[in-house]
Formats: sequence, structure tokens, C-alpha cells
Amino acid sequence: MKKYITYISIVIAFTTSRITLGQEDALANITEQDLEYLASKEDEAVAYMEYLKTPGVKIEGQEMIFNKEAQRLLSNESYRTQVYPATYSFAHVKASLSVNDFHKAFWQMINLYPDHKEDVVRFIYAYDSVFPTDEVLIASFYTYGFFDPKITKLDGGKPNVYRPDIFEEYLRRTREIITYIEYFRKEAKEG
Repeated sequence: MKKYITYISIVIAFTTSRITLGQEDALANITEQDLEYLASKEDEAVAYMEYLKTPGVKIEGQEMIFNKEAQRLLSNESYRTQVYPATYSFAHVKASLSVNDFHKAFWQMINLYPDHKEDVVRFIYAYDSVFPTDEVLIASFYTYGFFDPKITKLDGGKPNVYRPDIFEEYLRRTREIITYIEYFRKEAKEG
């Protein structure tokens, strides 16, 4: 599984043009067989990248469209309780990352921010060479923010935001983290 994730990461880097001149040497140890494997997995990698960047809740006109995770949060009370603990910790983040659930891990880090500001920004930015962390962070917010019991009550299976102030605070945190990511990208580019 780890080998597959490594290959996916490289494919993602290629397909999103994140590898720059001078980094090619890091790929020198990839064999022809590895490249064939990568090529065969490219479609999966592109689809996975789109999944990572897609929010769980989209609003189109007057309609809210829910992806599979959002539907699960709406319909499964015990799962919803598990996703939204009373307090968040880096143990939750570690558990989510161990199963490559980046959306959930990023949501958990939004909840740890700003109390653990430096660690959260550092952890999220560490993935920026693999996928666009700003887009994944936004997707995470729009997947999990709508269903947090501190923000939303479910009325007849439909979300009813009763604490828009908390929702706005999570959005502010998300935007602030993205500002730091953009700053670090700029710093890295200027070298």
C-alpha cells in the first residue's frame, strides 16, 4: 500500500506540474517497470486528485448536492458522533492520516487551529508537494463544516445551521491557514 501511495504521489506531482527543474534527480531510481506501473495508475491518480479537491457539499442555485461522505454524515448518527468528538487531538489526525483520509485529517486540524497554529500549518504544508493543500483544505471545510453538531442540527435529515458564527469562525481559520500556505509557497519559490 505504501508503495502504491508513493507512486500515486509521483503521478500526482507529474500530472499537476509540481515537479520543477532540479528535482528530476530524485526520480532517478525509478525503474522502467515502475514507470509502466505509474502509467497504468495515472487515471486513478487523476481521479483521486479530483476527489481530494471536491467538497462534500456543493450549492448549485437553490439546491445542496451531497457527496457520499456528506450523505453518510446526514444518515448515520453514530458515524457523525465519531467524526465530531467533544475535543480534537493530534491522535485523531494521526488515525485519519494512517488510512489516508486527508479530508477528515484536515478538518481535525482546522479544529486544532489556532491553539496549535504552528504544528497545524507545518503538517498541512508538508503535503503541499504532493497535492494542492489549499484546495483540499477548502474541500475538507465544505465537507465537514456543514454537519458539525456545534453548528448544525439535522431537521428531518436536512442540515439547519443554527450557529453561523461558529461556521464563520471555521471558515476564517481555513482562510488563515491557506494564507500561510500561500506565503510558504512564495518563500519556497523565491528560494
